[in-house]
Amino acid sequence: MSSLQSLQTAAPSASRNFVGARARPQIQQSGLTARLALDEQTKRDAYAIRHDSYLSGGYIDPRPDGQFSDADDLKPNSQSVVIYQWGEPVASVRLCILDLAPGLQGWDEIPASRIFPDEVLGMARGEPDGQRKRLVEINRLVRHPDYATNYQLVFVLFRFVSFLLMSAKADIMLSCVRRNHTPFYKRMHFDYVAGPRRYAGVKFETNLMSCTMGGVDLIRTEMPIVGADRKTIESYAALLAGETVSVFLED
Repeated sequence: MSSLQSLQTAAPSASRNFVGARARPQIQQSGLTARLALDEQTKRDAYAIRHDSYLSGGYIDPRPDGQFSDADDLKPNSQSVVIYQWGEPVASVRLCILDLAPGLQGWDEIPASRIFPDEVLGMARGEPDGQRKRLVEINRLVRHPDYATNYQLVFVLFRFVSFLLMSAKADIMLSCVRRNHTPFYKRMHFDYVAGPRRYAGVKFETNLMSCTMGGVDLIRTEMPIVGADRKTIESYAALLAGETVSVFLED
């Protein structure tokens, strides 16, 4: 079995907590687009997907406005991507950047650094070599419950994580991973760091896991759906300006 096949086989375990979902057919490449949540409507789409996803798993209490956001969404070191299928929001992920360089205001804290302060700050300070590192935490990786059995979306989200990691010039990728998802992330070349500990704002515990850029390169090599090719990556440049981009280039 190839690495990609084994990861696709493992992917369902990354979503078993979505219960009561109304299954839909597997999405095809056509009609899939993405937007960075820079405008208010795209932000609302991201927060609504999060709310419905976590609510379906019993991880939050329902909110009257159907939106799930937090203070990190307002910080300059945070950005979210929303995936659409024929214009309908179906999945989202957020990236939070930690950079301790002098003069950067609002970049010195990410959600993981409040839960695993010693471990995260140690990595950011470059312990033990003393070379400061830029960390990127991926969090709020969710699919709408109607698409909870659509495992291709997990890899589509990682496709944009891969692109944004390059744009952010990251040194290390972090994620606070639910314990039952840890085997999947290990297959994605993440290493266990610490935990489990309760993640802020939701009713589950997580393990802190990290992945070097060398590990990210392996993900890109083993899974073309995540890595994309040079032409596709170039087409994503418009994403940073708030434009809608196609997830897959049409032939």
